[in-house]
Amino acid sequence: MAGGLVGGCPAFGQSGGQSGGQVSGEQRDIGRVDSHIQKYDQALGVVSRLSRPLGAETECYGVCFFPSSSRPIAWRCAPKETCNLHCDVNPPAGGCQ
Repeated sequence: MAGGLVGGCPAFGQSGGQSGGQVSGEQRDIGRVDSHIQKYDQALGVVSRLSRPLGAETECYGVCFFPSSSRPIAWRCAPKETCNLHCDVNPPAGGCQ
């Protein structure tokens, strides 16, 4: 395996709630994944960003966890853009910055 989990990845997905834990990992043939937890008044959000090795679009995956349900979403951003998860809107939304 060419990579492992590394703490302290660059901040991303911070639009909305308070920032929480971060983790990242990299595999040469797949790319780099950065994951970030966000805290909201009535939800927890987890957003993951996959950056492919050859500068392809960034793939974004998010899940908003509410008291009685959860809502997964996926979207794409331009290379090097950040993935923003918004669990404070109904329905939850993803965006790029």
